[in-house]
Amino acid sequence: MRMFDAIGLGWDVGGWQGQSQAIAAVGWRRGEPLQWLGISTAFRLSSRSTPTLTHLLMPALRSEERLSWVLSAPAVTLGVDAPLAFPRALCALLQGQETAPPLIPEREIDNPYAYRECERWLHQHYGKKPLSASFDRLGNNATLAMALLRRWNIPIVPVQPYREGMVAIETYPALAKPNGRRGQATSALHALLPEAVMAGSDPYDAALCALMALQHAAGGGCDALPSLVFAPPEMPKEEGWIYHFASR
Repeated sequence: MRMFDAIGLGWDVGGWQGQSQAIAAVGWRRGEPLQWLGISTAFRLSSRSTPTLTHLLMPALRSEERLSWVLSAPAVTLGVDAPLAFPRALCALLQGQETAPPLIPEREIDNPYAYRECERWLHQHYGKKPLSASFDRLGNNATLAMALLRRWNIPIVPVQPYREGMVAIETYPALAKPNGRRGQATSALHALLPEAVMAGSDPYDAALCALMALQHAAGGGCDALPSLVFAPPEMPKEEGWIYHFASR
């Protein structure tokens, strides 16, 4: 059996009824080139039974042997292109807790019911304004990802304590694209992707998420990839963090 030092999985979430789920898997052994284990085409999760992790992975892996490589690897991270937490103020509001009197913000990004601190951090540092999980349709994708990760007992880092085995992180492939969400990744990252994967597609984004997840699983030790940006210490863990590559 082929043993990898780390494996990165990328999931471009397509929503509950969406037909645009995409999954990608990439493996790494120290001193060797990256090896793509598979990238799916866009697909829909079946509504006939509760989806399992195998149901998610097999459209990319396509064999029990490759699935065993993933499940037996010493470090596996699943990078998810969807919010994996909601704003603290929104959660408090829904639970009937006391909140500060709402002010009407001049900018939507400053609305505590719409955006998390990590999203405001991204907006401040990169000028990117993600969609809001509570104010936009992105809640469709977020709730699917959060519900399935909980069912599969995969902890979300840094919301939940890190443990051995597979973990999930929130990723944001748009930050790797200089020309916008549907554009091509930086030349260095684009060169690492299989030629058959089309820029701007859901499988393309899943592959970018897989690369970010791989660097996380490798503990930053994969020299072929840029380093990951981790959350500043003051960032509230319960709102999560959006992992992304540092600019080179």
